[in-house]
Amino acid sequence: MTVSESLQKKEIKFPAITFFVSLIGTTLSMWGASWDITAHLLRTPETFFTPSHGVLYLGVGISIISAILGLVLFIRKKELRKKSFVFGLKLLVIGAVMQLVAGPGDFMWHEAFGIDGLLSPTHITLALGIMVSLSGSVIGFSRMNFHVSENKFLKIILAVSFGTLWFSVMWLIFFFVLPISEGDTHDFNPDPMVALILSFIFIPFVYSLVFWTSSKAQNRFGSTSAAALSFIVMNITSNIFTSEGIMFYLPLFAAPMISAIAADYVFNKKWESKIMQRHSGKIAGAILGSMFFAFSFPMLSMTFLEVYLHNDIFPYDVLPTSSDVVFKNWMMTIPGGIISGIVGMILAPKILRFNSD
Repeated sequence: MTVSESLQKKEIKFPAITFFVSLIGTTLSMWGASWDITAHLLRTPETFFTPSHGVLYLGVGISIISAILGLVLFIRKKELRKKSFVFGLKLLVIGAVMQLVAGPGDFMWHEAFGIDGLLSPTHITLALGIMVSLSGSVIGFSRMNFHVSENKFLKIILAVSFGTLWFSVMWLIFFFVLPISEGDTHDFNPDPMVALILSFIFIPFVYSLVFWTSSKAQNRFGSTSAAALSFIVMNITSNIFTSEGIMFYLPLFAAPMISAIAADYVFNKKWESKIMQRHSGKIAGAILGSMFFAFSFPMLSMTFLEVYLHNDIFPYDVLPTSSDVVFKNWMMTIPGGIISGIVGMILAPKILRFNSD
């Protein structure tokens, strides 16, 4: 190790710890929120003191601690202000403030309007706050990774960070397409056909953006596959293991995992063929986009089932007995997902303008 590398590792030590604490907090928040939504769908008695709420707010508390650490570093370590990863510290603070506002705001919303659904001003503020904090960790780790060579901790944690980001992006889109936003006084459920169209357009498109960014930031085969594995594990443990009636769907998740590995290989392989060099990103987007329904299962299946069902039948309730319909919907989404996934890969460099600085 050179003297320069030794100094670099020393100066990123405390920022890396801060980003790591934030990652723990945001991961717990997202996992707990997802579990909490499953609990609501299962009609678990509604009280504040539930295990899922406990995990969610424990994560929020840890995120706030990380923001305080980041603020202290920014104020006391003036030399860090010139580093590219300091932008991530700023995002930790902004995200924590949004989460702090969302907590009391949600209580006031409930007091004024009763029980709400998924989409409410306070819920989306909380979700955006978590995502902003999470983005701070991802940006911080990514920029550190470019300037510190062969750091195994950064390589592992960066994959986990992108997996959690992927999961949070999925849930942010779900706010606008899932039919679970009807409360006591406000019904924010989307029109079923509009929700279906939005799902086809935005979910595979945004998944391609996350995949492209993860691949560029980690720049090696296997890293984005690991991110996909983290995403799928979070989905399974919060939405499948917590609902015994749909455990038999577990084998379905092999398909998105295989597609992520295949897309990762195609995107990161150094192709000799000029045709593959030119179109590898589009092929990867097509592979990934084709499985967007499976990546987003079981929640997204409700958007598709809502089109078939009468108003008095709740989509989640029929999942245990509707595997044939779920399979048909899955197959139906593949062509549209391919198109949207390709478009996402084409536009990703123009939208994100990725660089290592």
